Amino acid sequence: MIIPDETTAQHARERLTTDCETMKSLLLGLLDSKGKVAEEIHAIRKLGKSLRGGFSLFRLGKSAALEIQAIGRLLSGPRDAVSRLNTWNKLGWVGDPGISAAIAGLLDQQTHSAARRPPPETIAWCVDRVSAALDELHALPAEHLPERIGKGMAKLEKRVRSRCRRLDHRAAEDFHEARKAVKAWLGAVGFLPEEMIKEDPLLHDLADLLGDENDLATLSAWLDEHGFTRHFAAELWTAIESTRQRLQRKAIKDAARLGTASEA
Repeated sequence: MIIPDETTAQHARERLTTDCETMKSLLLGLLDSKGKVAEEIHAIRKLGKSLRGGFSLFRLGKSAALEIQAIGRLLSGPRDAVSRLNTWNKLGWVGDPGISAAIAGLLDQQTHSAARRPPPETIAWCVDRVSAALDELHALPAEHLPERIGKGMAKLEKRVRSRCRRLDHRAAEDFHEARKAVKAWLGAVGFLPEEMIKEDPLLHDLADLLGDENDLATLSAWLDEHGFTRHFAAELWTAIESTRQRLQRKAIKDAARLGTASEA
């Protein structure tokens, strides 16, 4: 287990604090958004994933990190709509023109409907969540920070290895859990000096693969909920499953290489 010195640990806390303040600014910026709500919320949620990793680094994953997670879930609507449309376009399915047009039209409509600013009360609640997370971070005694970070990194790395080993089971939940574990680890590492943690480039590739696979899983759930079931769009579902299987095979392969590299 790698334990940083007190100066490095304090610096990590200061960086996490700064990014939390940035999160507050981005949230308050939604009050006067210039028509780019989806993009601004995307930036907020992306930063939120990094912050959650940072709080897990300080072993606050079951408290402060949940405050940040609540923000992402509350603001998920606009970004999820855009993500579904992007995933659909990336899939590039050109089967039944009627089905394709119906799906594309509805997805496009939902992106426009979702591109509205959240009410001020919602934004205020989100800002309070960031403040609550910061209060927990600042309450940690400085002399305990190095050990907390050391144990936090060890736990995050162990979780990545554990979740990645399960990928060859090919269970949908395993890919979802692996994605969360990798994202948390990458988010945590971002608050530490580069020379302290050797970051495997494969982790970024794996995160992207698992993200694409998750996007297709999310699109599949949306299609099913909106009546575009296998019964009515069998060829579409075959295309989605084929693409997911390809991504899963690549993720399993990369995860196995990652394990070998980590143990070397």
